[in-house]
Amino acid sequence: MWEMMNDQWSNPVTVDEMYGDWDWDAAIAAVDRSLDPRPSSSIIDMFGALGPGPSDVVLDIGGRDAQHGLELADRFGCRVLSVDPAEANIADGKAAISEHECGHLVEAVHGFIEEIPADDGAFDFVFSRDMFAHVADANRALAECVRVLAPNGLMLFHQVFATDLLEPIEAGQVFGHTAAVPERFSVGGFEGAVEEAGFRIENVDVLGSEWYEASQEAGTAPNYLLQVSRLRRNKEALLEEIGEVAYRVVYGNALWSINQILGKLESRVYTLRRV
Repeated sequence: MWEMMNDQWSNPVTVDEMYGDWDWDAAIAAVDRSLDPRPSSSIIDMFGALGPGPSDVVLDIGGRDAQHGLELADRFGCRVLSVDPAEANIADGKAAISEHECGHLVEAVHGFIEEIPADDGAFDFVFSRDMFAHVADANRALAECVRVLAPNGLMLFHQVFATDLLEPIEAGQVFGHTAAVPERFSVGGFEGAVEEAGFRIENVDVLGSEWYEASQEAGTAPNYLLQVSRLRRNKEALLEEIGEVAYRVVYGNALWSINQILGKLESRVYTLRRV
Protein backbone atom coordinates (compact mmCIF):
# COMPACT_ATOMS: atom_id res chain seq x y z
CA MET A 1 0.00 0.00 0.00
CA TRP A 2 2.71 2.47 0.96
CA GLU A 3 4.59 1.90 -2.28
CA MET A 4 1.46 2.99 -4.12
CA MET A 5 0.95 6.05 -1.92
CA ASN A 6 4.47 7.50 -2.02
CA ASP A 7 6.64 8.78 -4.85
CA GLN A 8 9.72 6.83 -3.77
CA TRP A 9 9.54 5.90 -0.08
CA SER A 10 7.98 2.64 0.99
CA ASN A 11 8.11 3.41 4.71
CA PRO A 12 5.75 5.89 6.39
CA VAL A 13 7.00 8.79 8.51
CA THR A 14 6.58 8.02 12.19
CA VAL A 15 4.89 10.32 14.72
CA ASP A 16 8.22 10.84 16.49
CA GLU A 17 9.87 11.81 13.21
CA MET A 18 7.04 14.14 12.24
CA TYR A 19 7.26 16.07 15.50
CA GLY A 20 10.98 15.52 15.99
CA ASP A 21 14.05 17.71 16.08
CA TRP A 22 13.86 19.57 12.79
CA ASP A 23 13.12 23.20 11.98
CA TRP A 24 9.74 23.72 10.29
CA ASP A 25 10.40 27.36 9.45
CA ALA A 26 13.77 26.58 7.88
CA ALA A 27 12.24 23.77 5.83
CA ILE A 28 9.42 25.98 4.57
CA ALA A 29 11.89 28.77 3.78
CA ALA A 30 13.94 26.34 1.70
CA VAL A 31 10.86 25.17 -0.20
CA ASP A 32 9.69 28.75 -0.77
CA ARG A 33 12.91 29.68 -2.61
CA SER A 34 12.23 30.13 -6.31
CA LEU A 35 13.85 27.71 -8.75
CA ASP A 36 13.71 30.43 -11.43
CA PRO A 37 11.21 28.56 -13.61
CA ARG A 38 10.88 29.53 -17.25
CA PRO A 39 7.56 31.20 -18.16
CA SER A 40 5.36 29.92 -20.97
CA SER A 41 6.63 32.76 -23.18
CA SER A 42 10.00 30.97 -23.26
CA ILE A 43 8.64 28.78 -26.05
CA ILE A 44 9.15 31.76 -28.39
CA ASP A 45 12.81 31.85 -27.33
CA MET A 46 13.07 28.11 -28.00
CA PHE A 47 11.69 28.65 -31.47
CA GLY A 48 14.13 31.51 -31.99
CA ALA A 49 17.01 29.15 -31.23
CA LEU A 50 16.10 27.23 -34.40
CA GLY A 51 17.11 30.27 -36.47
CA PRO A 52 13.94 31.57 -38.17
CA GLY A 53 14.23 34.79 -40.15
CA PRO A 54 12.41 37.12 -42.56
CA SER A 55 12.88 34.78 -45.51
CA ASP A 56 11.16 31.86 -43.76
CA VAL A 57 7.59 30.63 -43.87
CA VAL A 58 6.17 29.10 -40.69
CA LEU A 59 3.12 26.93 -40.09
CA ASP A 60 1.48 27.45 -36.70
CA ILE A 61 -0.66 24.33 -36.51
CA GLY A 62 -3.49 24.54 -34.03
CA GLY A 63 -2.87 28.29 -33.97
CA ARG A 64 -6.07 29.17 -32.08
CA ASP A 65 -6.53 32.96 -32.23
CA ALA A 66 -3.25 33.55 -34.15
CA GLN A 67 -1.57 35.17 -31.14
CA HIS A 68 1.46 32.88 -31.36
CA GLY A 69 1.67 33.42 -35.10
CA LEU A 70 1.68 37.18 -34.54
CA GLU A 71 4.38 36.84 -31.89
CA LEU A 72 6.54 34.81 -34.26
CA ALA A 73 6.08 37.33 -37.08
CA ASP A 74 6.77 40.27 -34.78
CA ARG A 75 9.87 38.70 -33.26
CA PHE A 76 11.48 37.10 -36.32
CA GLY A 77 9.94 38.82 -39.33
CA CYS A 78 8.81 35.50 -40.80
CA ARG A 79 5.56 34.86 -42.64
CA VAL A 80 3.12 32.65 -40.73
CA LEU A 81 0.10 30.57 -41.68
CA SER A 82 -2.04 29.90 -38.62
CA VAL A 83 -4.28 26.85 -39.09
CA ASP A 84 -6.99 25.88 -36.60
CA PRO A 85 -10.03 23.57 -36.74
CA ALA A 86 -12.34 25.80 -34.68
CA GLU A 87 -14.23 28.45 -36.66
CA ALA A 88 -14.49 30.66 -33.55
CA ASN A 89 -10.69 30.69 -33.25
CA ILE A 90 -10.31 31.66 -36.90
CA ALA A 91 -12.71 34.57 -36.44
CA ASP A 92 -10.77 35.75 -33.38
CA GLY A 93 -7.50 35.26 -35.23
CA LYS A 94 -8.57 37.35 -38.20
CA ALA A 95 -9.69 40.12 -35.88
CA ALA A 96 -6.34 40.05 -34.05
CA ILE A 97 -4.41 40.05 -37.34
CA SER A 98 -6.34 43.05 -38.64
CA GLU A 99 -5.32 45.10 -35.60
CA HIS A 100 -1.66 44.05 -35.34
CA GLU A 101 1.24 45.92 -36.93
CA CYS A 102 2.64 42.62 -38.21
CA GLY A 103 -0.73 41.37 -39.41
CA HIS A 104 0.38 41.59 -43.05
CA LEU A 105 2.75 38.69 -42.31
CA VAL A 106 0.12 36.36 -40.81
CA GLU A 107 -2.87 34.57 -42.27
CA ALA A 108 -5.44 32.55 -40.31
CA VAL A 109 -7.25 29.74 -42.12
CA HIS A 110 -9.59 26.95 -41.14
CA GLY A 111 -8.07 23.49 -41.37
CA PHE A 112 -7.00 20.31 -39.63
CA ILE A 113 -3.60 18.84 -38.84
CA GLU A 114 -4.69 15.58 -40.49
CA GLU A 115 -5.21 17.46 -43.77
CA ILE A 116 -3.15 20.65 -43.75
CA PRO A 117 -4.28 23.16 -46.42
CA ALA A 118 -0.81 23.69 -47.93
CA ASP A 119 1.44 22.33 -50.68
CA ASP A 120 4.23 19.82 -50.14
CA GLY A 121 7.36 21.43 -48.69
CA ALA A 122 5.63 24.79 -48.23
CA PHE A 123 7.14 25.61 -44.82
CA ASP A 124 10.61 26.03 -43.38
CA PHE A 125 9.32 25.53 -39.83
CA VAL A 126 6.28 24.12 -38.06
CA PHE A 127 5.27 25.47 -34.65
CA SER A 128 2.88 23.47 -32.47
CA ARG A 129 1.92 24.40 -28.94
CA ASP A 130 -0.31 22.25 -26.74
CA MET A 131 -2.78 21.10 -29.38
CA PHE A 132 -1.85 17.49 -30.09
CA ALA A 133 -3.97 16.20 -27.20
CA HIS A 134 -7.05 16.76 -29.40
CA VAL A 135 -5.74 14.77 -32.38
CA ALA A 136 -7.40 11.43 -33.08
CA ASP A 137 -5.00 10.07 -35.72
CA ALA A 138 -1.43 10.80 -34.60
CA ASN A 139 0.24 8.97 -37.48
CA ARG A 140 -1.70 10.84 -40.16
CA ALA A 141 -1.20 14.17 -38.39
CA LEU A 142 2.55 13.79 -38.07
CA ALA A 143 2.86 12.53 -41.64
CA GLU A 144 1.09 15.71 -42.78
CA CYS A 145 3.57 17.84 -40.84
CA VAL A 146 6.41 16.03 -42.59
CA ARG A 147 4.72 16.52 -45.96
CA VAL A 148 4.38 20.29 -45.67
CA LEU A 149 7.91 20.81 -44.30
CA ALA A 150 10.76 21.57 -46.66
CA PRO A 151 13.56 18.98 -46.73
CA ASN A 152 15.57 19.21 -43.51
CA GLY A 153 12.91 21.51 -42.05
CA LEU A 154 12.30 21.76 -38.30
CA MET A 155 9.23 21.43 -36.11
CA LEU A 156 9.01 22.77 -32.56
CA PHE A 157 6.45 20.62 -30.80
CA HIS A 158 5.05 21.28 -27.32
CA GLN A 159 2.71 18.88 -25.59
CA VAL A 160 1.68 17.62 -22.16
CA PHE A 161 2.19 13.94 -21.36
CA ALA A 162 1.11 11.68 -18.53
CA THR A 163 3.60 10.39 -15.96
CA ASP A 164 3.43 7.18 -13.92
CA LEU A 165 1.82 9.16 -11.07
CA LEU A 166 -1.43 9.82 -12.96
CA GLU A 167 -4.13 7.43 -11.76
CA PRO A 168 -6.76 6.09 -14.22
CA ILE A 169 -9.66 7.83 -12.50
CA GLU A 170 -7.74 11.14 -12.59
CA ALA A 171 -6.93 10.62 -16.27
CA GLY A 172 -10.60 10.03 -17.04
CA GLN A 173 -11.61 13.26 -15.33
CA VAL A 174 -8.94 15.41 -16.98
CA PHE A 175 -9.26 13.98 -20.48
CA GLY A 176 -13.03 13.76 -20.48
CA HIS A 177 -13.51 17.43 -19.65
CA THR A 178 -10.89 18.82 -22.06
CA ALA A 179 -11.71 17.07 -25.37
CA ALA A 180 -8.45 15.14 -25.05
CA VAL A 181 -7.58 11.79 -26.66
CA PRO A 182 -6.05 9.56 -23.94
CA GLU A 183 -3.63 7.86 -26.35
CA ARG A 184 -1.91 11.18 -27.05
CA PHE A 185 -0.48 11.32 -23.51
CA SER A 186 2.02 8.48 -23.95
CA VAL A 187 5.62 9.60 -24.40
CA GLY A 188 6.61 6.29 -25.93
CA GLY A 189 3.64 6.28 -28.27
CA PHE A 190 4.39 9.80 -29.44
CA GLU A 191 8.10 9.24 -29.99
CA GLY A 192 7.41 6.06 -31.94
CA ALA A 193 4.88 7.84 -34.16
CA VAL A 194 7.33 10.71 -34.73
CA GLU A 195 10.02 8.42 -36.06
CA GLU A 196 7.58 6.42 -38.16
CA ALA A 197 6.31 9.63 -39.76
CA GLY A 198 9.78 10.63 -40.94
CA PHE A 199 11.07 12.89 -38.18
CA ARG A 200 14.28 12.66 -36.19
CA ILE A 201 14.15 13.82 -32.58
CA GLU A 202 16.97 16.34 -32.17
CA ASN A 203 16.19 17.59 -28.68
CA VAL A 204 13.75 17.01 -25.81
CA ASP A 205 13.29 19.66 -23.12
CA VAL A 206 11.30 18.25 -20.20
CA LEU A 207 9.71 21.33 -18.66
CA GLY A 208 7.65 19.41 -16.13
CA SER A 209 5.70 22.02 -14.17
CA GLU A 210 7.98 25.01 -14.85
CA TRP A 211 5.42 27.14 -16.66
CA TYR A 212 2.93 26.68 -13.84
CA GLU A 213 5.52 27.50 -11.20
CA ALA A 214 6.38 30.68 -13.10
CA SER A 215 2.76 31.79 -13.45
CA GLN A 216 2.01 31.09 -9.79
CA GLU A 217 5.08 33.03 -8.67
CA ALA A 218 4.20 35.94 -10.94
CA GLY A 219 0.57 35.93 -9.85
CA THR A 220 -0.62 35.69 -13.46
CA ALA A 221 -2.54 32.42 -13.10
CA PRO A 222 -5.69 31.55 -11.15
CA ASN A 223 -5.69 29.63 -7.89
CA TYR A 224 -6.64 26.32 -9.48
CA LEU A 225 -7.18 24.53 -6.17
CA LEU A 226 -9.61 27.21 -5.07
CA GLN A 227 -11.39 26.96 -8.41
CA VAL A 228 -11.86 23.21 -8.00
CA SER A 229 -13.12 23.63 -4.46
CA ARG A 230 -15.72 26.17 -5.59
CA LEU A 231 -16.69 24.12 -8.64
CA ARG A 232 -17.36 21.09 -6.47
CA ARG A 233 -19.12 22.85 -3.60
CA ASN A 234 -21.26 25.07 -5.79
CA LYS A 235 -21.82 22.64 -8.66
CA GLU A 236 -25.58 22.90 -9.15
CA ALA A 237 -25.67 26.69 -8.95
CA LEU A 238 -22.72 27.05 -11.33
CA LEU A 239 -24.23 24.60 -13.81
CA GLU A 240 -27.37 26.72 -13.89
CA GLU A 241 -25.41 29.97 -14.17
CA ILE A 242 -22.75 29.14 -16.77
CA GLY A 243 -23.97 25.88 -18.35
CA GLU A 244 -22.60 22.35 -18.50
CA VAL A 245 -19.95 22.84 -21.18
CA ALA A 246 -18.43 25.91 -19.54
CA TYR A 247 -18.51 24.20 -16.14
CA ARG A 248 -16.78 21.06 -17.44
CA VAL A 249 -14.12 22.92 -19.43
CA VAL A 250 -13.22 25.20 -16.50
CA TYR A 251 -13.16 22.18 -14.18
CA GLY A 252 -11.04 20.17 -16.61
CA ASN A 253 -8.60 23.04 -17.12
CA ALA A 254 -8.16 23.42 -13.37
CA LEU A 255 -7.56 19.68 -12.97
CA TRP A 256 -5.14 19.75 -15.93
CA SER A 257 -3.17 22.53 -14.25
CA ILE A 258 -3.15 20.96 -10.79
CA ASN A 259 -1.98 17.62 -12.17
CA GLN A 260 0.95 19.34 -13.85
CA ILE A 261 1.86 21.03 -10.59
CA LEU A 262 1.66 17.62 -8.88
CA GLY A 263 3.87 15.99 -11.53
CA LYS A 264 1.12 13.71 -12.81
CA LEU A 265 1.25 15.48 -16.16
CA GLU A 266 4.45 16.96 -17.56
CA SER A 267 5.13 19.50 -20.26
CA ARG A 268 7.71 18.69 -22.95
CA VAL A 269 9.12 20.55 -25.96
CA TYR A 270 10.57 18.51 -28.83
CA THR A 271 12.72 19.71 -31.66
CA LEU A 272 11.97 17.49 -34.65
CA ARG A 273 13.78 17.47 -38.00
CA ARG A 274 12.37 16.12 -41.23
CA VAL A 275 14.72 13.41 -42.48
